[in-house]
Amino acid sequence: MVRLLALLIALAAALPAAAAPPARTELPIRQTALSNGALRYAVPIRVGRTELLASLDTGSTGLRILPGALGPADAVVSAEPETYGYASGSKYEGVVAEATIALGEASGTAPIHMIRTIGCFAHLPRCPASRTTIDRYGIASDGLPGEGFKAIVGIDMAPGRVGNPLRSLGVRRWIVDLPRPGEGDGRLILNPADAETDGYVMVPLAAPYAHERGGGLHDAVPGCLSNTETRARACGVVLLDTGGRGLQVANGRFEGEPWPDGTTAALDLFDAGGGLAARAALTTGLRDQGTRLAFRRESRVYGVVIYAGVAPYLAYSVLYDARRQMIGLKPRPPGPTADSPRALAVAPGG
Repeated sequence: MVRLLALLIALAAALPAAAAPPARTELPIRQTALSNGALRYAVPIRVGRTELLASLDTGSTGLRILPGALGPADAVVSAEPETYGYASGSKYEGVVAEATIALGEASGTAPIHMIRTIGCFAHLPRCPASRTTIDRYGIASDGLPGEGFKAIVGIDMAPGRVGNPLRSLGVRRWIVDLPRPGEGDGRLILNPADAETDGYVMVPLAAPYAHERGGGLHDAVPGCLSNTETRARACGVVLLDTGGRGLQVANGRFEGEPWPDGTTAALDLFDAGGGLAARAALTTGLRDQGTRLAFRRESRVYGVVIYAGVAPYLAYSVLYDARRQMIGLKPRPPGPTADSPRALAVAPGG
């Protein structure tokens, strides 16, 4: 028995130690304004030995970098082609590469997209990428020459050939606390402690988008946008998107012009049982609050889509749980202005 016990101990010692889960880390989300007044959000990231400020986009996936932003030794470039596009119509073509990247204290090797050319999809020929040359182009710049960023980091939960780099670094949960107008930096918390995830109401991803590979609507959740004065509403799926441009309803069967600026509206999100999980009160028409409203038809998506943009983040702290494929919402304190989107009290569980 003693010899058997000694043998078992020796075998256990010879086995590789279980990898420790990556430690919690936090990095700032910085808010900047374009010359046209549009607000943009970015996080510091290191690729190889190069420090970059990358546009933070919860509505896309993958780390994508413009030409000239990296040093020659920062990435190992392959011949594998990669093309990726955005709702704005901008399309980036290039190749897949591999690099050592770091966000805060989280670091590791991940696939990246080395952009070689920019252009527009045929249905949106006047997209931002058409408005300047690639050497003057910046990501999330609205096509304004010399503005925007040299990289974009998409952190939705969709799979992809060049997928969310957080997943490659062992991150399974992350929290987005977006900076609000009039406040300082926000926070991107990677692998938050269990105590930090208390109080979030979890909502499911909406089929069929949750099953798409690399789809921009992968993280959409069920919900409605309502006009609290007229009771008109659109219900379908809602996309929270830090890279979004205002508030848009696609295929909502509304007639005429969008609701007038200053309209009081409510954005409702539903739990797995169809009950009300969270409600945010919005005032339409406010650019700095992400609530300029537009209606449009979009034949390339299923049913009604509410592109909620940044407005929900101004009312809620948002938790992404990649293992459970769910999104959590936790009310934030009231914003610095009376017209900031605000969370209305809803008990956890609906």
